[in-house]
Amino acid sequence: MRRFFPVLALLAACAETPPPEDIPLPPEAAPVDLAFCLGDPFADSVGQPVSAIQAALPERSRVLGPDDIATQDYRIDRLNVFVDEAGIIQRLTCG
Repeated sequence: MRRFFPVLALLAACAETPPPEDIPLPPEAAPVDLAFCLGDPFADSVGQPVSAIQAALPERSRVLGPDDIATQDYRIDRLNVFVDEAGIIQRLTCG
C-alpha cells in the first residue's frame, strides 16, 4: 500500500484546479502617465514605425524588440518603447 503513495501524489499534482473567481482582472487598456519620462509627445505614435520618432526620443529612452534583453531596474525617468518584429510601436511605458 505504501508504494502507491508516490503515484497517487503525482496524480494529485497533475489535477487541474480552476482559478479563483473573486480576484478582479486588471483593465486591458489602462491609461499610462508618460509625463515622468517625457513621453507625452509620443503617446499618439503607437502603431507607427519607431524610425519616425527615434531621433526625437528623450535621452534616457530605450527601444525594446520582442526578443531583446533588458535590465529590470526601474527608472521613472526612462521611456521604454516596445516594438514588434517589423519595428512598429506597440506600447510606451515609463520605467
